[in-house]
Amino acid sequence: MVRDQVEQLARAGARQMLLAALDDEVHAYLQRERYQRQVAFRGYRNGTTPRRLTLGSGTVPLDVPRVRDLPPGQEPFESRILRKYQRRSDTIDETFLRLFIEGLATRDFEPALRLLAGSDAPLSPSTIRRLTQQFRTAYTAFDRQDLSGWKFVYIWADGIYLKAGLGTAQACRMVLMGADTEGQKHLFALREGYRESAASWGALLKDCRPRGLNEPACWVADGALGLGAAVNEHSPQSAQQRCTNHKTMNVSDKLPKTEQPEATTRVRAIWQAESAAVARKLAAAVIADYRKAGYERAADCLADDLERCLTFYQFPEPHWSHLRTTNVIESPFAGVRLRTNAAKRFKQTKSGVCLVHQVLVRLSQTWRHLKAAHLCGQVPLPASRTKTSRKANAA
Repeated sequence: MVRDQVEQLARAGARQMLLAALDDEVHAYLQRERYQRQVAFRGYRNGTTPRRLTLGSGTVPLDVPRVRDLPPGQEPFESRILRKYQRRSDTIDETFLRLFIEGLATRDFEPALRLLAGSDAPLSPSTIRRLTQQFRTAYTAFDRQDLSGWKFVYIWADGIYLKAGLGTAQACRMVLMGADTEGQKHLFALREGYRESAASWGALLKDCRPRGLNEPACWVADGALGLGAAVNEHSPQSAQQRCTNHKTMNVSDKLPKTEQPEATTRVRAIWQAESAAVARKLAAAVIADYRKAGYERAADCLADDLERCLTFYQFPEPHWSHLRTTNVIESPFAGVRLRTNAAKRFKQTKSGVCLVHQVLVRLSQTWRHLKAAHLCGQVPLPASRTKTSRKANAA
């Protein structure tokens, strides 16, 4: 241990102040100072119990006072400053959890922090694992939260795969993020699964609807058939936008490598067109060229579901860049993968979900509003469109 006079003075001062505060608590409980005669008997001092407490400046030894011979029916003495069995300050616990979220693995806490926390600080992997059990409580509350306070205009959905569970399989994280009428992005659903089936997505949407999830104006997804079927069933009035990045990669994969750079440029130009009509003309030209060159699979891939790739043109132009792709989900998960890679592999899928939730909560503090956020409130939702049509029919 490095001996630093400033640190030693800080620990000594912290210890002296803690001992004085604990002694004052006993005075207040017994209603008398030490050696002072008391009017109403409330018990006796009974020595001290040694304990070590880890603070931000290191670990300090304490002598925690005890009280005995209490009158019948009187509540026992319990310090409000130092809880029973407490070995770390709450700030230290919060710091450990934040370091774990930021990427410090459980096995690295002791070698990384022993110099700062002291030789007696509780830094074992089992200690950190017990602290991270709080993540499960936070995730459970998040997974059951009321969604009726938000009206989502756009919802992005994607399945993210991370290493978790037994064997070599990668567990899927089904993620739902929405932009409300103020243009603010919110993570509101995160569930574990092993495949993006219609049943898995359907179960997630079925659970969200009773908790207040509204039908948005548009769903943005990567084109997975399971998710599309679930949206058709549980949100039939909403428009659907297919991720153009995924479509571009799918088309490129069906071409020779020498043709892929030019194909990527031409296909991306379709999504950057100034209008849906221009985009359709560009797509028709690309499809015709592919068929002429004998690349039937690439042509069929681009033609398939083309209209769903152009849904974003139905909405305000400033929002097009947000709606073309699922980058709203993919971008935060780049930061998530930096953290989960440090864990190599989670033994349980639940542990991975809880940690991912905490990382996303931390990242969400820097999420920006959509461009031209004021236009989000002007986008008609399916419910409002239905009411308008009913009024028109009645008239």
